[in-house]
Amino acid sequence: MATFTGYQTSAIWIFVIATMMILPGLATLAPAPSNLKFLEECKSKLHDGCGKEIVDTIMKKWSISDGCCAELVLMGESCHIALVNKALSGPLAKLNKTVAFTKSAEIWTQCFNKRKGLLVKTRSTPKTTEKHPFVKEFPSPL
Repeated sequence: MATFTGYQTSAIWIFVIATMMILPGLATLAPAPSNLKFLEECKSKLHDGCGKEIVDTIMKKWSISDGCCAELVLMGESCHIALVNKALSGPLAKLNKTVAFTKSAEIWTQCFNKRKGLLVKTRSTPKTTEKHPFVKEFPSPL
């Protein structure tokens, strides 16, 4: 009958302990259910074509359409950031994260400013032609 020597027992214990220490580090953390729900809600606010267009714009030097810009702004900045983070931890993991986050912020700013510009242009002008005494008249930039 085989018996274990002190050396063999020690080697087995070291192997077992090392395995127990390493395995938890290799496990991937599952996102919290509330985070998954938030991501699904964000994703539902953006149709697939716009999602692909935004990803393509982040990956390449393309510009984003006005329609997708409007959807992006209506979706909200927190949703945009969450979806970009999720994409960069999954299918877009090979991208340079600094460049991708910078491009993502540029896209958000561009779309937000476009949307803000559209809102300013669509506001009705005051019916009175009387000028306020403290307002100087500047030439129109357009």
